This record gives sequence, structure tokens and C-alpha cells, in this order.
Amino acid sequence: MQELLQKLKDSYGQLSAGQKKVAKVFFENPNKIAFSPAFEIGKHVDVSESTVIRLTQKIGYKGYAEVQEIIQKDLSKQRVLNQYIEMANLCDQSFMQQLLDSDVENIANLKRMLDEERLQRVVSQISQARNIYITGNLLSYGLAHFFSSWLNMILGNTELVLNGADQYYQQLSKMNEEDVLIALILPRYMKSTVETVTYAKKLGAKVISITDSELSPVCASSDIVLTVPITSSINIDSYTAVISLLTMIMRSVSIQDSERVEKNLHNMENVYRDNHIFYT
Repeated sequence: MQELLQKLKDSYGQLSAGQKKVAKVFFENPNKIAFSPAFEIGKHVDVSESTVIRLTQKIGYKGYAEVQEIIQKDLSKQRVLNQYIEMANLCDQSFMQQLLDSDVENIANLKRMLDEERLQRVVSQISQARNIYITGNLLSYGLAHFFSSWLNMILGNTELVLNGADQYYQQLSKMNEEDVLIALILPRYMKSTVETVTYAKKLGAKVISITDSELSPVCASSDIVLTVPITSSINIDSYTAVISLLTMIMRSVSIQDSERVEKNLHNMENVYRDNHIFYT
């Protein structure tokens, strides 16, 4: 990526005013370039999509897609390097204590950065929705499954949506402005999740995204974004703060929609009892 930035510096004097605006994004926010389409970059700095593409061609690349790939690879390498540095630091301290301290720090950061007004909007959208759809791929799948199962248990109107599953397109076809799609999208960001969010938004559904950064590629198509800190150690991401946030949402929904929740749970307990599901 340094070579790319150097080409921008060398060509800066020959760039148009619009191209200079785009070049500034490369230096100040490479993550946005890496995960946003050319038209969004143009919109961000008030220039046309073609201006963005022409800039990449002017400095010697085939187009915007090639530049994106270069930046994405560089960011990926940097992430791996950071993991090795973190692993080296762990060797100097108690391994388990350091991991636990990292999780505690994530929860503390969540508490500090949480926008309570935005969280309350999320809870209200969930309570008012006709249907709720939850999506998440790769390692986010487990979180999405947990969250959708719990919401469906207390509200009775939640489905897990997975790009590639047999009923995926049937689920999309039912979405409209009365529905809510909640997307769990954490690094590495999967294109299939972003595509699901983009299409749900096109159909009129309200989109809530839970991700790690305001620069996440899903943010542009989301009505509400909740950011949550994660850390990586030895190639394993910590989702402790994510689970805390999901639990907070579930508890808040239970309080706001208490009458419906109590009725559903009561009916479910009757079925459990009649079928001797549990030992006690």
C-alpha cells in the first residue's frame, strides 16, 4: 500500500480538484477505500463515481477494484502482524490472566462507547417488527443462531437467514417495511452478509447492524449501527463484548415487551412440563 500512496503523492500536483478530494480519503481513511464501492467514496467527498475510478487509472492501476484488493491485502497482513505482537506480549505475562484481562477491557470499552439512545431505538424496532430476521456468516453464525433462537423463543417471530441456505430467497421475498433484519458482521467481513443487508434494505426492511467499526462495509446500508469492541489473540477473536451486547438487547426487549414475553414463556414451559423435557 505504501507504493500506492507514494504514487498518489507523486501525482498530486497533476490531479483535478475532485481527484484530490478522493486522494485525501486514501491517506486519511484507507479502511473506507478497502470496503466501500467507488460510488460511495464519490458520494462521501461529493464527486462522481467516474472521478474515483479515473484517479486509480491515472496513477497506473487498471481500476478501483485493483486498488481495493491491494489495500485489503495490506490491512490483512497488518492484522496478522498485530496478532503476532500480541502473542509475544502474552509470553511475558500469565497467559490466562492476560486473556481474561483483554475480555474485561472489551466489556469496559463497550460500556464506555455504548450509545444508549441508539440501543433503545434498536429495542423499539425489534418490539414493533412484524418479523425479525437475523443473519451472520462464518464465525458470526454461532452468535446469529444464539440470538435468533432466543428472540424467537420470547417473541415468536424471528428467523435465521443464511445466504446459500435452501429457504434464503423465500425469506428475502417476504421482507418489507414492517420487518427488521439484524446483521452480525465482524472481521473478516463476508461479502454474502453485506449482500443480504443491501437487498433487505432495497426491499424496505429496517436494517440493524452489529459490527466492530463505523468503517465496516455494512454501515452504508444500515439504519442503525451498534459498534462493539473485539480483540484477537493467536488468531482467535474474542466475542465476549458481543455476547454482552446481545444479552443487553434481549433483557431490554423482555422488559419493554414484558406481557408478550411472559405469555410466550408460560406457554413454552407448559409444553416442556407436559413432555418431561427436563429433569427438574
